[in-house]
Amino acid sequence: MTTLAVRHSVSDFDTWKTAFDGHVSVHSGHGATSHRVLRDGNNVLGLVEFPDAASAQSFLTDPSLAEVMRSAGVQGAPDVSLLTEVEQVRY
Repeated sequence: MTTLAVRHSVSDFDTWKTAFDGHVSVHSGHGATSHRVLRDGNNVLGLVEFPDAASAQSFLTDPSLAEVMRSAGVQGAPDVSLLTEVEQVRY
């Protein structure tokens, strides 16, 4: 399992969330299986689960991604990481 972690600031969370939700079909089209969104005001962390790093990389290079981020009000360059799950324990 690979988690795509994208952290950025947005000009308006509700505008960003509407754009994010409208782009979910593209996520799943690249193999994404789930996502989580965490926020602190207008600072957002999106965690999108992919079966492998190649699927996540494919999503990152999708031509629609830059346009959606621009229209969603993302400010500055996002901080993007690909993380490999080592362990998950639920309490």
